[in-house]
Amino acid sequence: MAIKLVIVIPAYNEAERISETIGALRDARGELLSAGYEQLIYVVDDGSVDKTAELANEAGIDRLISHRINKGLGAAIRSGLRAAQQDKADMVVKFDADLQHDPHDIVALLEPIKNDEADIVYGNRFSNIEYRMPFVRRTGNLVFTRLMRWLTGWPLTDSQPGIFGINKFYLKDFYLPGDYNYTQQVLLDAYHKGMRFAHVDVHFRKRTTGKSFVSFKYPFKVLPQILMLILAVRPLRIFGNLGLIFLLVGGIIMGWDISNWIAGDVDKPIQHVNAVLGLSLFGLQTLFFGLLAHLIVQLNRQSRQSD
Repeated sequence: MAIKLVIVIPAYNEAERISETIGALRDARGELLSAGYEQLIYVVDDGSVDKTAELANEAGIDRLISHRINKGLGAAIRSGLRAAQQDKADMVVKFDADLQHDPHDIVALLEPIKNDEADIVYGNRFSNIEYRMPFVRRTGNLVFTRLMRWLTGWPLTDSQPGIFGINKFYLKDFYLPGDYNYTQQVLLDAYHKGMRFAHVDVHFRKRTTGKSFVSFKYPFKVLPQILMLILAVRPLRIFGNLGLIFLLVGGIIMGWDISNWIAGDVDKPIQHVNAVLGLSLFGLQTLFFGLLAHLIVQLNRQSRQSD
């Protein structure tokens, strides 16, 4: 029985090249079929004001998901994954609408998933890149790759490719709250759900049409999303550590006051009563809030898994 593979293409004003991209994917269907995949192409039109949706339909896609307004790349990926989830896909590949990636890399990209070695696979562009990436994009990718490597412990070399693959286990339980970017959200969400990760080398061409979403505003939009995701999937990591820090500071102040009292330098064991009480109470409240949020997240996760 063929593996049901959905290719999700988010598109915003990509009329210049969407037909060519879909045509290239359709040309790769024979190769995918030989490898055991039934390919379905879904385009998410994220509020385009050109003929992206019309041209996509004419090119022969299997499903069009439309946003009435431009919501953002993260929202487009979320809509595409939900559609694939509803249609009971076995695997999903996200593919750029500008054809910077090569459809013939898809079989190799999915190999770790097919062999049950990974649940999520990111393409690594830097082994087969065909041009010199602009400084802003290169620097941004380096910074966020190191951040994601630190947060996940995964051997990441490219945290922001335009192509990645996931299996049905992650598809069933994914959580992407942010509307702007998706790469860091997917990585953190998959990591905190205990998924397995792999990298596969892919080809990467220079963009010839459209405009990249990466700019100097990128970090300021992405970092709040990363924080929100960590709070949503691992609240105890944030609130628990924050609560312990306040308790530690309160304990240090109390210990310092007691040591001065024992030494006879002051006449009361606790000189900074308000500081010690305030820090301790705030620390305990923050810690208990983290525990409560953790229990809610766990119950919601169990509820989703049982549905």
